[in-house]
Amino acid sequence: MNRQLSKKVIISLVILCIAAACIGLYLAISNQDLCGVSTDNVMAMLSIGLGLGCMPLIPGTAGALGGVVLSLLISRLSITKQFVAVVLLILVAIPISDKGENYFASKDASTIVADELLTFPLATLGLPVHQYPVMLAGIFITNRIVDWTKPPPARAAESIPGGVGIVLDDVVASLWALLIFSIGWRWYRRKLKQNLVG
Repeated sequence: MNRQLSKKVIISLVILCIAAACIGLYLAISNQDLCGVSTDNVMAMLSIGLGLGCMPLIPGTAGALGGVVLSLLISRLSITKQFVAVVLLILVAIPISDKGENYFASKDASTIVADELLTFPLATLGLPVHQYPVMLAGIFITNRIVDWTKPPPARAAESIPGGVGIVLDDVVASLWALLIFSIGWRWYRRKLKQNLVG
C-alpha cells in the first residue's frame, strides 16, 4: 500500500513539474514577465524557482515543494550519490540566490526561492522518503516550521551577506529537520526490531 501511494505521489509531482516547465517555456518563448522578472533573464528566473516564488503569501513554501520533487528523485540513489547531489545543489543555490538578491536589490526577497528549492533535499538525506510519503510530509512541515522560527544558528547564518547567507539559513533548517527525522527513524526501526524479536 505504501509503495502504491508513493508511486501516485511521485507521478503527481512529476506531472506538476512538467506542467510548470511547459508554462515556463511558454513564457520564455512569448517573452513575458513573471513576478517582474523578464523570462530571458535566466539567473533571475532560476532565483524565483521558474515562477514558484510568485506564489502569493507562501512563496518559500512553494519553493520547498519544488524541493520535494528533487528529494524524491535523489532518495533513490545510494547514500554517497545522495550526498554528492545535495552538496552540488547547495553550491548551485548560492550564485543563483546571489543573482536574485542583486536583481531585486533586497536581502533574501520573498520571491527568491532557489534557496528553499535547492536545499530541501538535505532534509531527506539518507531517509527512505520515496517509500514513506508520510515521513516526507512530516519532514516538509518540520522544515517549514524551522525555517519560519529560525532556531540557532539560522539567524546568524542569514546575516552573512550575499547568496551564502540566503542559502545557509535554509541549510540550517534542513539540517534541523534531518536531525529530528534521522533520530525518529532510528528509534522507529529499533522498536520495530524489538517487537519482531519479542
